[in-house]
Amino acid sequence: MYLTLADILLATSILQSLALAAFLLLPETFRQVSNRLLAASLLAFAAGLGEVFLYSTGVALRHPNLAYLGTLMGLLQAGLLYLYAKSLMYRDFRLVPGHAIHTLLFWVVSAIFLVEYYLQPGEVKLQILMSRDHPGVLSSPLLAAAIHLVFLGYLWATIRALGRFGTTVRQLFSNPENKQLAWLRMLLIGYAFVWTLSLLYCLSAHVFKSNASVQWVSAIAAVTGFLFINYLVINALRQPVIFSGLSAEEARLAQSDDDPDAPEEDVDDELLRRLATHMTEAKPYLDANLSVAQLARQLGVPARELSRTINRGLEKSFFEFVSDYRIAEARRRLQVDDPGTTILQVMYDSGFNSKSVFNTAFKKATGMTPSAYRARS
Repeated sequence: MYLTLADILLATSILQSLALAAFLLLPETFRQVSNRLLAASLLAFAAGLGEVFLYSTGVALRHPNLAYLGTLMGLLQAGLLYLYAKSLMYRDFRLVPGHAIHTLLFWVVSAIFLVEYYLQPGEVKLQILMSRDHPGVLSSPLLAAAIHLVFLGYLWATIRALGRFGTTVRQLFSNPENKQLAWLRMLLIGYAFVWTLSLLYCLSAHVFKSNASVQWVSAIAAVTGFLFINYLVINALRQPVIFSGLSAEEARLAQSDDDPDAPEEDVDDELLRRLATHMTEAKPYLDANLSVAQLARQLGVPARELSRTINRGLEKSFFEFVSDYRIAEARRRLQVDDPGTTILQVMYDSGFNSKSVFNTAFKKATGMTPSAYRARS
């Protein structure tokens, strides 16, 4: 059997996925729900790539009963990625029987394939395999479009949930960079783009009945799979160290802030004055890991009350509120500190611990970089 470069890349991505899944299923890592969901997602992803590999190498034609198995297993990936994102966002996330609803796409499509393909005689199976224009889907354009649209719907829902989560984190923490799961959101946006191209390709293949671009399917799947799995390996294994998700208390606090049905409350001007005094005198913003809960304890008020006071009284998120004080501190230090003090040291001394966040916030506030500000001062 002759293997092309795309076939080798596909095989490499499949082996990487299986190896990472095996690592996540070891006793010391299996305990975490997020690791179990990620392992299941990787197995489903490997199965989907396996379908393309069997198609590209001609194995599916020689063994028709193996065809479409990878496609069916790959359909589980959409719901698994959604649940994986949830498990990263919320520390107390647990799998419950109701989550089985996210396997519905798999069961519906499996029933269709069972009737339309697996229960058919061998010669009919071969005829179906010979007539399809792309791997993994029966010759029905309606079925191809339906599978793609449901998968894209899941990806869109997951991306939206991650976007809302990023906003929530900015309401609770002064250092949100490693807590927003931006890496997963970017990964899924890229994945959704690939699935959109796949949908357009499937539709065009049925409309124009052309096999001219079929040879590119394996190559695109190979490159996509390789980039997907390696990006996932780099970021997913670091995630538990970076951030373990919102606690139940933090989730309730964020939920109360986002509740549109909550009654409007008058802004507590006295609390705003106490807050301004405390920030000026005690300088709690110098703690890079300051959270709204910690600041509330320092002031002796409920975290929910403090969060709402900042959001409604100052019309800022907690991150923006603290960042303003840190930028003011950085500007002061850039003017009075010894010229030998590095910009990086000024950043740390002002309460920031991320260079990208510091530079972005500083330029937004002053219209120039920290280095240019120091030179002008």
